[in-house]
Amino acid sequence: MTCGSIFCQVPGVPNIKLTRFVVKCGCLLAGLLIGCSSRTDPDSAIARVNGTNIQRLANLYFTFQSQHEWRGPAGEAEFKSFLHKYNPHKLSRIGVDPNALDKLFISERDELPFKIRYGVLGSAMGSSAPVIFESAGDGKRRFVGFLDMQQREVDESEYDALWSAPASHAPHRDKR
Repeated sequence: MTCGSIFCQVPGVPNIKLTRFVVKCGCLLAGLLIGCSSRTDPDSAIARVNGTNIQRLANLYFTFQSQHEWRGPAGEAEFKSFLHKYNPHKLSRIGVDPNALDKLFISERDELPFKIRYGVLGSAMGSSAPVIFESAGDGKRRFVGFLDMQQREVDESEYDALWSAPASHAPHRDKR
């Protein structure tokens, strides 16, 4: 028997088209239910990319640039002035106490102030320039915060190369 419908069945022969149709619909429905049942909490997503002070500072440096024609702060005073005027609710969402901004400039690991590369030019197209540097780290390796929301632990020679290069010519991080 020939039939144009996917629901047509020859007696005694399983309808493969109908079975495939039912399986595909079941998979689609399961995918929709799984996808719709789990929601991404925006606060959790923000917290994940702002878990440490080096991440927070690098992201706030980028925020400064985005509001100042992609120019980084000229120095610590300008950066802190910007942060003092920044929306306190937004600071709280990324884990920064608006009433204790000086703590933001201290590494949790070595408990020393970060070295910050001021005056770095960014771009609306993105930049991966290094801007935040841990002072001592663990003694062998130190973290560096980049404008592309990445942080990487580097050895002494790479740290020195990243810190000493001119801001506009600083080697960008490897895409590892």
